[in-house]
Formats: sequence, structure tokens, C-alpha cells
Amino acid sequence: MKEISIEENAARNQYMETLYRLDNRDDPSHPHANTFTGLHQEVLTYERLKKELEIYDKWKNRYWRIAND
Repeated sequence: MKEISIEENAARNQYMETLYRLDNRDDPSHPHANTFTGLHQEVLTYERLKKELEIYDKWKNRYWRIAND
């Protein structure tokens, strides 16, 4: 496992804390309240879907009709 510096660890910690707050995980009614579980995975899913939506929109805007669209 790669050793990380104090600065890298602090940046990772700040990133996760930001995601935690953006997802409102400090709200007791949140299904994953008070946990960091799956936060980064959700961001990766968001990034992937954003790219796929850009491709979809490109073809939709060119009036390409796909069955069941």
C-alpha cells in the first residue's frame, strides 16, 4: 500500500468531508447518516453518467431516433 503524506491525507479528508456535507449525511433521517460509506462511489457513478448523458444528448440533438426512445 502506498504511503501518503500528511498533506495528501488532509486533502483526502477534506474531500470526503465535503462530500459528506453535500449529501446531507449529518441529517439523522438520511439512510446513510453519520457514515462515509459509498460517497466516493456515488461521485464516480455521477461522473460516468454525466459523460453518458452528453453522448445521449449529442445523438438526440442530431434527431437520431432509437427504438423505444
